[in-house]
Amino acid sequence: MDTSKYRALFVDESRRIVGQAAVLLARPLQDSDPQTLMRLFHTIKGMSATMGYAGMTLLAHVMEDVFEAVRQQRVPGDAPALQLARDGMETFSRQIDQVAIGEEPSPATALEQRARAFLRTAGTTAFTLLLPVAEEDPDGTDRPRGASASDALTEVLAASTRLKTLIPDDDAIRAEVDRLQSASRRLYAALADLRQVAFDTVVPPLRRQMRSVAALYGREARLDVRGDGTLVDPVLLSALQGIFVHLVTNAIIHGVEDPAERAARGKPAVALLQLTAERNGSDISIIFTDDGRGFDTEAIRFAAGVERGDAVELAMRPGVSTASAVDIHAGRGQGLGAVRAAVEAQGGKLTLTTLTGRGTRIRLDLPAKVELHELTLIQLGGLTFALPSRALEDRRDGGTPTALFLRDGRRLTIDRLVGTVEALVSPPPFPINRLPQVTGATIAPDGGVLFVLDPFSVAAGLRISPSGVLQGSMN
Repeated sequence: MDTSKYRALFVDESRRIVGQAAVLLARPLQDSDPQTLMRLFHTIKGMSATMGYAGMTLLAHVMEDVFEAVRQQRVPGDAPALQLARDGMETFSRQIDQVAIGEEPSPATALEQRARAFLRTAGTTAFTLLLPVAEEDPDGTDRPRGASASDALTEVLAASTRLKTLIPDDDAIRAEVDRLQSASRRLYAALADLRQVAFDTVVPPLRRQMRSVAALYGREARLDVRGDGTLVDPVLLSALQGIFVHLVTNAIIHGVEDPAERAARGKPAVALLQLTAERNGSDISIIFTDDGRGFDTEAIRFAAGVERGDAVELAMRPGVSTASAVDIHAGRGQGLGAVRAAVEAQGGKLTLTTLTGRGTRIRLDLPAKVELHELTLIQLGGLTFALPSRALEDRRDGGTPTALFLRDGRRLTIDRLVGTVEALVSPPPFPINRLPQVTGATIAPDGGVLFVLDPFSVAAGLRISPSGVLQGSMN
């Protein structure tokens, strides 16, 4: 994939992250800061890895290790850790400047070694199954050996699936492989209990997004968050962050009235957006509400080109938007459909209710821990992708091309049905996360990266060009 066209976006986003970290590092660490810093380093790692900047990726990887250890109180978060992070951010700033002028970022080997030495000496359990660790290549350089224990377990399951295909006639060995997969699932469940984090880690960027979009569109709003201490799986929380950005942006642009219109309706000038997290046993419910104008049923039907139909379902269709013009935030008709696809990719359900003139309420019901998902592997344009099996009916038309069917009866035309796998689905990496058709990523049975597609985009006529570019309902 040619990443040069994403360079400016990478530079802008990386500089924003470095600036956010600099604010935290200007003072002693507070309770939630190690988690935030770990997430920022993780984001830089994922973005730089996708762009192919190995020097940045390796440094971000070990810095993420440091603050994961600080967060779990296995190493102290005092002056040495802070100085490491400050030096890391200064190095990232120089590397970003190199990228901005078209140069390859310089490696930071000495700083990486210093960070690894800190982990080795500051805590006796720094390298554990829960942490990414490094191993030495024959040429003497360090390289990552897996992003997390969860990724490692996904690799075990993928390898087990490959092994089954190699020994189809040996029942005894297949039984042992089944036991290995069962043990891996139990270990994954135990790790998921240990790694949960507080819901409030998503709140600061949401407030910034709300203020930015509100200022751009001449709105006034505040965000009220409840249940911010609710514990959530960090993989799920990472996936939810993009969902919440969609919801806040849609609410400001399409729901919240300008101050004059709110005054005419007898509403406070400042709109209220409310985000509530509720834990119900092994599930979590996220409720997002706004007190705006609600859905304009007739405008939605007009945008969809129909005279009747449920406005909520029509608003979920790709390409349906009531925005008067296309800009960076609105007009493409991808927001709500992308939200529903992302929620369903995590095994959840979206319920939306709206009252004209009163506002909109969106409820997301999800598993509080990220579970292993059954995926159906398909081929499109000569490439292999995955679809959530739960979205498909147990029927298909054979032949070439093959047709699968969604549970709502819609038909999916694909080149070939490959099979099924069980895997952990993570949010797609930058810049693939900009494509509304891609709802997740996982490890393929052959060890490569496998993208999980929104089945509704496939049903709407998603195509793959010969160069492997997703086409059809793109932003």
